[in-house]
Amino acid sequence: MKRILLGAAALLLFIHAHSLSAQQARQLTVDATVGELLDNPASRAVLARQAPVLVSSPQIDQARGLSLRSLQAYAPTLLTDARLKSIDEELARTPGAIASATSPSLSASKPPDTQAALRLSSVRLWESRAPHATGDAPYDVPSLTVMTTDGARSFGTAVIVAPGGGYLALATGHEGRQIADWFSANGVTAFVLTYRLGSAGYKHPVQLEDAQRAIRWVRSHAEQYGVARDRIGMIGFSAGGHLTAMASTRFDAGDPAAADPVDRESSRPDFAILVYASTVWGEHGWSPAAITGPNPSASLRDELSPAKHVSPQTPATLILHTDTDDVVPAESAVMYYASLRAAKVPVELHIFERGIHGFGFGMSDPALGVIPTLVQNWLRGRRLIGLE
Repeated sequence: MKRILLGAAALLLFIHAHSLSAQQARQLTVDATVGELLDNPASRAVLARQAPVLVSSPQIDQARGLSLRSLQAYAPTLLTDARLKSIDEELARTPGAIASATSPSLSASKPPDTQAALRLSSVRLWESRAPHATGDAPYDVPSLTVMTTDGARSFGTAVIVAPGGGYLALATGHEGRQIADWFSANGVTAFVLTYRLGSAGYKHPVQLEDAQRAIRWVRSHAEQYGVARDRIGMIGFSAGGHLTAMASTRFDAGDPAAADPVDRESSRPDFAILVYASTVWGEHGWSPAAITGPNPSASLRDELSPAKHVSPQTPATLILHTDTDDVVPAESAVMYYASLRAAKVPVELHIFERGIHGFGFGMSDPALGVIPTLVQNWLRGRRLIGLE
């Protein structure tokens, strides 16, 4: 009797184990989720042969919870009945094209988030209150707004965008969001910098500290955003251009003993783009009283003249300006160019005959509309985009 019971128990265990094995060995078909098919190397290879456009689509992750068959409604010319049948047949004869026991249930999957690419995310530069902050209002919180390439081709380059506004406001539209969108469309991950302003009571060096922290922050999170730690640059317009020049000439290697890992990173940008930027205080520049107060000392005026502090370590720079700028004279661009050239720093300068201050990338202007192409060519020439 004992032998009979033991035999029955063994049979039940065998049946249970066989049942689990069958579940674990469930063959993948076109009724499996896109996520299951892509995560399994064998079935992914089948899809890469049968529907390569689908596998390489930048938006394919939005459909991970849907079955491959259900995607036929969205791509009827690609996923024809014949194509689905062919995929099923190849999956059936492909070793390893089986679902794991932990594969998600199709019934529990959610439809794709069709607005995911339309939403922006912002991060604080300091998790707690920023140094020197006098409150917790939005203008007290320096931050970065992130615009990734959203699954499209990325060249592993990042740029921090510093809008202008005389240190009194931030032109986050045509000198922020529009610029970041252009960069992300060209394979560069962009971060729009919201730095603290003189109009909110913040004086130098708070703005420079915000810019330096932004560079450190992006470098510290480079792996998260798929960018290289030595391909992190900065572009600035007007006051943001002045801030970019300041960051390009006043940087440090970071503090390896810092408790905050972000502070261990270098604050040096790897490249810089200055657009109608002030680079020297005085006759041929612009006086940012908003961040100095009245009657600044000679030493402070000198400190806020980055053209006087260029070194061989200053990053390669592209300078864009117009001859009719009535806010920041073109001499400011020429002086920074001359300083870079004297220090043997790679530099390129374009001064357009006409154009008012604050043109952004000048995309609607017949003459200035070439600026995006100039920027693109310069980035490609420095091997920051366009790598094979």
